[in-house]
Amino acid sequence: MIYYAKPLARLVEAFERLPTIGPKTAQRLAFHILRAPREEVEEFAQALLDAIAQLRPCSQCFNFTEEDPCPICRDPRRDPSVICVVAEPKDVVAIENTGEFHGLYHVLQGLLSP
Repeated sequence: MIYYAKPLARLVEAFERLPTIGPKTAQRLAFHILRAPREEVEEFAQALLDAIAQLRPCSQCFNFTEEDPCPICRDPRRDPSVICVVAEPKDVVAIENTGEFHGLYHVLQGLLSP
Protein backbone atom coordinates (compact mmCIF):
# COMPACT_ATOMS: atom_id res chain seq x y z
CA MET A 1 0.00 0.00 0.00
CA ILE A 2 1.29 3.43 -0.95
CA TYR A 3 1.14 6.18 1.66
CA TYR A 4 0.09 9.63 0.50
CA ALA A 5 -0.69 12.68 2.58
CA LYS A 6 -4.47 13.18 2.41
CA PRO A 7 -4.41 16.15 -0.01
CA LEU A 8 -2.07 14.24 -2.33
CA ALA A 9 -4.24 11.12 -2.12
CA ARG A 10 -7.31 13.20 -3.07
CA LEU A 11 -5.42 14.70 -6.01
CA VAL A 12 -4.28 11.28 -7.25
CA GLU A 13 -7.83 9.92 -6.87
CA ALA A 14 -9.23 12.91 -8.78
CA PHE A 15 -6.88 12.26 -11.70
CA GLU A 16 -7.72 8.53 -11.63
CA ARG A 17 -11.37 9.39 -12.28
CA LEU A 18 -10.43 10.84 -15.67
CA PRO A 19 -10.79 8.53 -18.67
CA THR A 20 -7.66 6.57 -19.64
CA ILE A 21 -5.80 7.70 -16.51
CA GLY A 22 -4.57 4.81 -14.41
CA PRO A 23 -2.91 4.89 -10.98
CA LYS A 24 0.65 5.46 -12.24
CA THR A 25 -0.31 8.26 -14.61
CA ALA A 26 -2.48 9.84 -11.91
CA GLN A 27 0.49 9.78 -9.54
CA ARG A 28 2.79 11.33 -12.18
CA LEU A 29 0.27 14.09 -12.89
CA ALA A 30 -0.23 14.81 -9.20
CA PHE A 31 3.49 15.11 -8.55
CA HIS A 32 3.87 17.29 -11.65
CA ILE A 33 1.19 19.65 -10.31
CA LEU A 34 2.90 19.79 -6.92
CA ARG A 35 6.26 20.67 -8.51
CA ALA A 36 4.83 23.25 -10.93
CA PRO A 37 4.99 26.95 -10.13
CA ARG A 38 1.95 28.07 -8.17
CA GLU A 39 0.97 30.50 -10.94
CA GLU A 40 0.77 27.65 -13.50
CA VAL A 41 -1.33 25.54 -11.14
CA GLU A 42 -3.69 28.45 -10.52
CA GLU A 43 -4.02 29.05 -14.29
CA PHE A 44 -4.80 25.35 -14.79
CA ALA A 45 -7.40 25.37 -12.01
CA GLN A 46 -8.96 28.56 -13.39
CA ALA A 47 -9.13 27.06 -16.89
CA LEU A 48 -11.07 24.10 -15.47
CA LEU A 49 -13.45 26.37 -13.57
CA ASP A 50 -13.95 28.64 -16.60
CA ALA A 51 -14.74 25.68 -18.88
CA ILE A 52 -17.36 24.37 -16.45
CA ALA A 53 -18.89 27.82 -15.96
CA GLN A 54 -18.86 29.04 -19.56
CA LEU A 55 -19.44 26.00 -21.78
CA ARG A 56 -22.80 24.33 -22.39
CA PRO A 57 -24.28 22.09 -25.07
CA CYS A 58 -25.55 23.79 -28.21
CA SER A 59 -29.33 23.44 -28.36
CA GLN A 60 -29.11 22.33 -32.00
CA CYS A 61 -26.07 20.05 -32.32
CA PHE A 62 -25.09 19.40 -28.67
CA ASN A 63 -21.45 20.37 -29.22
CA PHE A 64 -19.90 22.39 -26.38
CA THR A 65 -20.20 26.13 -26.93
CA GLU A 66 -20.15 29.51 -25.23
CA GLU A 67 -22.96 30.78 -27.47
CA ASP A 68 -26.27 29.15 -28.33
CA PRO A 69 -26.57 28.16 -31.07
CA CYS A 70 -22.89 27.46 -31.64
CA PRO A 71 -20.87 29.18 -34.39
CA ILE A 72 -21.08 26.10 -36.62
CA CYS A 73 -24.88 25.92 -36.42
CA ARG A 74 -25.16 29.69 -37.03
CA ASP A 75 -22.85 29.68 -40.05
CA PRO A 76 -24.98 30.43 -43.15
CA ARG A 77 -22.31 28.85 -45.39
CA ARG A 78 -23.01 25.42 -43.88
CA ASP A 79 -25.15 22.92 -45.79
CA PRO A 80 -28.07 22.07 -43.45
CA SER A 81 -29.04 19.10 -45.65
CA VAL A 82 -25.87 17.24 -44.61
CA ILE A 83 -25.54 16.17 -40.97
CA CYS A 84 -22.55 14.30 -39.59
CA VAL A 85 -23.41 12.28 -36.48
CA VAL A 86 -20.43 11.96 -34.14
CA ALA A 87 -19.94 10.41 -30.73
CA GLU A 88 -17.98 13.15 -28.96
CA PRO A 89 -17.18 16.86 -29.31
CA LYS A 90 -13.55 15.90 -30.00
CA ASP A 91 -14.80 14.26 -33.22
CA VAL A 92 -16.18 17.62 -34.39
CA VAL A 93 -12.76 19.17 -33.79
CA ALA A 94 -11.02 16.42 -35.77
CA ILE A 95 -13.39 16.75 -38.73
CA GLU A 96 -13.30 20.56 -38.67
CA ASN A 97 -9.50 20.48 -38.72
CA THR A 98 -9.62 18.75 -42.12
CA GLY A 99 -11.47 21.72 -43.63
CA GLU A 100 -13.36 19.31 -45.90
CA PHE A 101 -16.80 19.03 -44.25
CA HIS A 102 -19.26 21.89 -44.70
CA GLY A 103 -22.44 20.45 -43.23
CA LEU A 104 -23.78 20.43 -39.69
CA TYR A 105 -23.21 18.03 -36.80
CA HIS A 106 -25.15 16.07 -34.24
CA VAL A 107 -23.03 15.17 -31.21
CA LEU A 108 -24.32 12.12 -29.33
CA GLN A 109 -22.12 12.80 -26.26
CA GLY A 110 -21.25 9.09 -26.17
CA LEU A 111 -21.51 5.90 -28.17
CA LEU A 112 -24.76 4.18 -29.06
CA SER A 113 -25.19 0.76 -27.53
CA PRO A 114 -27.10 -1.90 -29.48
